[in-house]
Amino acid sequence: MKKLLSAILIAALPATGVYAQKQENTLPKLSPLTQLYLQKAVKNTSDHVDNYVYNYDAQHNLTLTGIIKLKDNSGNALEDMQQLGVRIGTKAGKVWTVQIPATKVAAFTKIKGIDYIELNEPTAPQLDEARKQTRADSVHQGIGLFCPFTGDGVVVGIVDAGFDYTHPTFFDTLNANYRVKQVWEQKTTGTPPTGFSYGNEMTNAADMWTKGTDNGQTHGTHVGGIAGGSGVGSIDNRKYRGFAHQSEMVFVGITPDKSQWINTGASDMIDGINYIFKYADAQNKPAVVNLSWGSPLGPRDGTSLFSQALSALVRAGKIFVCSSGNNGDNNIHIKKTFTATDTAVHTFLNIAESPVGKRTWIDMWGETGKTFCAQVKLYNNGTIVDSTGYVCLDDNTHNLYLIGTNNDTLFADMVTSSSEFNNKPRIFMELTSKVADSVVVDAKGTSGTIHFWNSFVYQTVGYYGTFEKYGKSWATDGNTDITISDIAASESAITIGAYASKVSFTNLNNATLSYTGYVNKFNIVPFSSHGPTIDNRIKPDIAGPGLTVASAVSSFDTTFLPTGSDYQFAVRKFTNTTNNKDYLYAVLSGTSMSSPAVSGIVALMLQANPKLTPASTKTILFETAIKDNFTGALPAAGNSTWGHGKVNAYGAVKQAWQTNSVKNIVAQQASPYTIFPNPGNGSFALDYTAKGNETIAIAVYDITGKLVKTAAWKTQKGLNTYPFDMTQLAKGTYFTKLNNSGKVSTLKTVIQ
Repeated sequence: MKKLLSAILIAALPATGVYAQKQENTLPKLSPLTQLYLQKAVKNTSDHVDNYVYNYDAQHNLTLTGIIKLKDNSGNALEDMQQLGVRIGTKAGKVWTVQIPATKVAAFTKIKGIDYIELNEPTAPQLDEARKQTRADSVHQGIGLFCPFTGDGVVVGIVDAGFDYTHPTFFDTLNANYRVKQVWEQKTTGTPPTGFSYGNEMTNAADMWTKGTDNGQTHGTHVGGIAGGSGVGSIDNRKYRGFAHQSEMVFVGITPDKSQWINTGASDMIDGINYIFKYADAQNKPAVVNLSWGSPLGPRDGTSLFSQALSALVRAGKIFVCSSGNNGDNNIHIKKTFTATDTAVHTFLNIAESPVGKRTWIDMWGETGKTFCAQVKLYNNGTIVDSTGYVCLDDNTHNLYLIGTNNDTLFADMVTSSSEFNNKPRIFMELTSKVADSVVVDAKGTSGTIHFWNSFVYQTVGYYGTFEKYGKSWATDGNTDITISDIAASESAITIGAYASKVSFTNLNNATLSYTGYVNKFNIVPFSSHGPTIDNRIKPDIAGPGLTVASAVSSFDTTFLPTGSDYQFAVRKFTNTTNNKDYLYAVLSGTSMSSPAVSGIVALMLQANPKLTPASTKTILFETAIKDNFTGALPAAGNSTWGHGKVNAYGAVKQAWQTNSVKNIVAQQASPYTIFPNPGNGSFALDYTAKGNETIAIAVYDITGKLVKTAAWKTQKGLNTYPFDMTQLAKGTYFTKLNNSGKVSTLKTVIQ
């Protein structure tokens, strides 16, 4: 039976259209979490509502963060916001980020010139050999290129959390010059950056060193090290070097220590991207921003307020790269197309345990102009124990609860919208379960397609349950389709999946840890989230190395102490004589790692051609992507697992260089062949894009001109990769001559 919450709570709510938005359609539309915030704030006794995104302004006043979209005719909206003390951050067209005084949120939701208000939805991070697999080592050496490319003159921005400002990897390769130019800690108080009203900016290296870290975690350090770390302190100061190791770096810390309750959300990220691009503009340099975080809520069709703001920020020389997500092996998605004879879908919901118990969100999206309804039931041994009854698109918030057979409760808050910011209908649920019974989610309609996902984020950690059939013929299993995050669905983002560049490593305790039972080397990693987007665009765009990737970790993270839970992942310890402190390199896995690998490669591309746009960058990455036995034959448009294949740093930088008009004359003389990794241990591979069936004669000469090896390479039309074994030869420099019907190219090849 459907049961309403106490009449006292309902009576306490304003009746001005905040919860029944049809009552006054000139007021802003509110996101589901915004509507639930207003309800929770009524009965809240502390100065904040748990699991929402807060900042402190420069005067240490508590504010909520969010994104708004203005109406075409916004009238006096700006003046009304200023009267409430609302601070404006980034203005990306009609999409603005805002800081709202915590005591003024209800009044803010009544400003008529605003079209849509979205309080920030909590987000979570998407958690050596990589350079060789992507052929970046050859780029760093400048083999067959105009010069070595190392990220020099390019800004690499990292929007993340858990930075160790003192780690040697953020110095140059001589451990002498500090490369971090600016830091903005959004969740601490101090001096905000120009144009923003919150957080603390540091532009002096001494201040960064004194501060040490933003929060004592490690994610941002590892991500930054992959994208642009120098590798100081690793073997030969090279082994764990990042991709753009001579770039300038800018860090934006988006969340505080785990012990604090302030979360992070999309407006913080938009402000961080804008901040980094502004710095790069001031320095007259190109920039790439990496974001290895994702939001589990949203339509995943590129229309969210984040996506709209991002499109207004990126441009020529300003590129954004993000991780696809780590839900590729989680059945968190269901798609249902209703017809006149097939009108319902039913699924069991397995709710993941979190620090606040069994709590989850269900986010349902339909098609423009269509309608649907949803309900939640308790099920036990073939019997319906209790049900909310169907809730349809009435533009209201429904606070319901169900009683289970254990006499405990499942709370169901359901927010409906007949037309969201993208004109699509939506039903959002927040479910908190203390019952012993199975939970069933139903939806019904007569036409149109709906998609829904389950997820929950608490204090920046994601908790994902599953949709299950449990052997019932009337129920539907969830699937792993469209498991990319909403941020990753942005059309102007370069979205990165993850493959396994290596599957094992030896740690500091001399123990070998292996993932061979989980994934084969060189294959896509099962956790890598799948596309496509709801509007059928291919995502991810491309795949990068994302399993057991070695990089710097924070010296302030106690989990990496010898007694800590993460010390097993440490692969190198280095004592920095500058401060007599120990620093570690360790392996981590996730699309959080594959994204900065590609960000670093994009920085190399921007060094070769600073005028690249997001579209031209994608085109080059797609055209040069590696396709092999693991990717299989990919269609021209790519697929929803690999995108367009594995990222190819050498091919991408070479093509970026060739498209730069300043170097076109030199580029025309470049060899059509690529040999990698070069230098290498003798196990090389040759790449060549053939126009048809061809036979290439290969001859290798030593430094004295003596012929030491020959081979014949038969190619087919398209990209060809030829394994070329020179391990029988001594270390040294060789010249590999390739003769294709009289057209000869010679490649300098180094065995070390």
